[in-house]
Amino acid sequence: MADTNKTDHSDHSDHDSQDHNNQDHDSQARSLAGLVHAAHRDASDLLELAGRAQVLPADPRQTLHASDVAVAAFSAHLSVMESVVYPRAARLVPHGRARTAALRGLAREAASVMRGMEQYVQGDLNRPGRGLAELRDDLTDLAAAHARAEDQLLDELESVLSDTRRRRLRIDFERAMRRAPTRPHPHLGHGPSRSSRLAARVAGRWDHLLDTMDARAVAGRPIRAPAPAGLWGWYLLGRPTADQPQREPSRHARTTAP
Repeated sequence: MADTNKTDHSDHSDHDSQDHNNQDHDSQARSLAGLVHAAHRDASDLLELAGRAQVLPADPRQTLHASDVAVAAFSAHLSVMESVVYPRAARLVPHGRARTAALRGLAREAASVMRGMEQYVQGDLNRPGRGLAELRDDLTDLAAAHARAEDQLLDELESVLSDTRRRRLRIDFERAMRRAPTRPHPHLGHGPSRSSRLAARVAGRWDHLLDTMDARAVAGRPIRAPAPAGLWGWYLLGRPTADQPQREPSRHARTTAP
């Protein structure tokens, strides 16, 4: 009887410990640090996917598409970190101004590289002389260096914030991601001023408009179902405006001459 009670108590302890670990994992995933770590991991995975698509391209367009998705995701992440997180980190983290200035420099350099990749995707004749693979390798190195510095900065920032301010920062981050620029802007939105943050918001609206016009796939954004074609759409497609049953060939009665 005693052994049974001991076994039941041990099972309950293991179950409680597992629940506690799951709660810690969920809490970390919902924290801003968890979101940013996931963004770094996703950017790395997308760049790796773009590299694999170029090595074994079943369709050459897959390489351009994978690179374009990576550019969109990383551009949005950099812009939101610069406009939402860095201003707080500059005030609250030791040597915050110098560290965020260095991160902004890395972001500007990464945006320049991504601009070159974007020119390849768009078929720009004035694209850089370096190939797409070389540009992607440069972006991979910049993204890794940026992630290392940013993760450390974010860990220190969250350690000095209260629970309420951490939750507020995460909410601001998630809200900003929905309207963030999805295209690189090397000369726009990389400063600490309010005008720079405003410029980034305007760029985000313009990028979202271009994404809609280009039917561009952006990671994290729901894919819209295609809208039915209207009258002009059917006209341009060269199709009838309504489904009409095919008319059977008329049968004329044969008349015989007397």
